[in-house]
Amino acid sequence: MRAVVLPAAPALIPGVGGTADPLAELRERARGLLTETVAKGEGPVVVIGAGESTRTWPVDAPSGGARFTTGRVPEGALPTDPGIGRGLLPDVGDRLVLQSVAADATPQECADLGHGLTVAPGGLLVVVADGPATLTEKAPGHLQPDAAPFAGELAQALAVGDVVALAGLDPAECDRVWMRGRPALQVLAGAAAGASPAAHLLLEEAPFGVQYLLARWEW
Repeated sequence: MRAVVLPAAPALIPGVGGTADPLAELRERARGLLTETVAKGEGPVVVIGAGESTRTWPVDAPSGGARFTTGRVPEGALPTDPGIGRGLLPDVGDRLVLQSVAADATPQECADLGHGLTVAPGGLLVVVADGPATLTEKAPGHLQPDAAPFAGELAQALAVGDVVALAGLDPAECDRVWMRGRPALQVLAGAAAGASPAAHLLLEEAPFGVQYLLARWEW
C-alpha cells in the first residue's frame, strides 16, 4: 500500500490565491507526485481529509472551494481538505473514494477508520493535512513558541515512517498549535499500523506560518 501526504492549503485550489497564485509551484509539485504515484498501482485511490463529520462522499460532490471566492457554498459540497486532494489527482475513474474524518475524531476513532480503509497492495491513500498554523506572528493562529519544535517532530515522523508518533498525537496539543491535520494523519497511522513504511519527506515549508508537507510512504 502507498500513501501521499499533501498540504491542506486552500490556495492550492485554482483561483483561490488570486492572480498572485502564491502556491502555484507547490500545486505542480503535488500534482506531479500524485501522478507519479498513481501510475504505480491500479487499486483504489482513497482521499482522506478533515471535515465536520466522518463520512464517505459522492465522487461528483460539488466543490466547496467557492467558500473562499464567493462565500457561497453549494448544498452537499465536499469539505475543503478532501476537495484539495480530488482536485490535484489525475483522473482515476471509478477507483476514487472520497472520505472525510471529523475534526474532533478521537485518536481511536481515527485508527479504526484507518484500519477500515486499508486497501489492496496496489491502492493509494491520499492524506490531506497541514502541520501547525502558529509558526509566525502573522500565521492564522499567531505565534506559539513551541509550535516550531512540534513541527520539527512531525516532519521527522513523516520522514522516517514513524507510525507510533502519528498515532500518539495529542488532540489537545494539536488544537493549541492549530494543527487541523491531526485526524487525517492519525487515519494514516491506523492504515499503516504494525508496518514499517519506507518513507520520504519531499518538502517542508511554512510560507504563511503554516507547516506544509509533501511526503510519500509505502508498506
